[in-house]
Amino acid sequence: MTSYERITTVLTGRIPDRIPVCLLNYMCACKEAGFTLEECFRDAKKFASSQLTAQKKYRHDMLHLQNGIVGLAQSFGCEIEYYPTTCPTIITHPFNDYENFINAHSKFAFGELCDVLLESSAIMTKELGGSVCIRPEVGQGPFSLAGLIFGLDKFLIDSIDDSMTEVINEVLFLLMNAVIEYAKELKNIGIHIMGIGDSLISPDVVSPQLYEKFGYPYHKTLVEEFNKLGITLIIHICGNATPITRSLVKTGVPAIELDHKIESKRTKEYTAGKCTIIGNLDPSGVICHGDPQLVSIKSREAIDTFGKNGFFILGSGCDIPFETPEENLYALVNTAENYGVYK
Repeated sequence: MTSYERITTVLTGRIPDRIPVCLLNYMCACKEAGFTLEECFRDAKKFASSQLTAQKKYRHDMLHLQNGIVGLAQSFGCEIEYYPTTCPTIITHPFNDYENFINAHSKFAFGELCDVLLESSAIMTKELGGSVCIRPEVGQGPFSLAGLIFGLDKFLIDSIDDSMTEVINEVLFLLMNAVIEYAKELKNIGIHIMGIGDSLISPDVVSPQLYEKFGYPYHKTLVEEFNKLGITLIIHICGNATPITRSLVKTGVPAIELDHKIESKRTKEYTAGKCTIIGNLDPSGVICHGDPQLVSIKSREAIDTFGKNGFFILGSGCDIPFETPEENLYALVNTAENYGVYK
């Protein structure tokens, strides 16, 4: 069974030969290839080369492609700064008025980060064909993308002001369509499995009630629109997403990627037979700063908790840090290969 077959088997509710692995090791891969993150994130050939080398080395089934979280925000005019060992950040917010932003959205065009991710995805698709699952991140979900564009403090304060509801929904609708447009570009080069992150809508940041208001409707529509395009969508939520997991499942999303803060048994109960869980190892405390034995122990615990009757892909709950030791990544993959049997 190929890696791609293994992943698609799980995502369609069937049982493959073993539990597959998704590594969010895009930063480590750059380091191991001898590049800084800035070099890779601005050069599609270097980025693709680093990811292809890492996949051959670790044999992970789902290849997570991402060059930070600010690509679409950059495309809307935010100025960003690159760094050698951490992801780019936004340094200017050109819009402080929602109406001005809505009126200016016709100027939207994919920026450097989006272009590089698109080109590197094309290189890798040509190289790997249908043997490995290539999963690029389309970008941030509408709520998190708005927080990036307008500034976290301003947007969060406005989101709880009922008088701002109408204009915020206009902004979120516009941003949702930008995500869909970028997904279409990726599909045109042969990508059929993609992810979005929406960390700002996590219960660690806002209330579950605010998720129902500004998260759920857009996630549900994105799932529906991606289905029409023939794209499998994965939603990544940081923090303890347990309070909104039932709503996430109701969107119809095929898979959710969750981190180590969730209440594991309840989450498995909420998703069983309905939605695949990807995760949920601690990327910092376990994968980066632990040792191979700890990584193996935590991997087995995740398999025992989530690997019942399918619907589980082993991986980290969030991005694996740049400085993570190679032996810890090997331990994660080896555990899946040697212990990864669905109960």
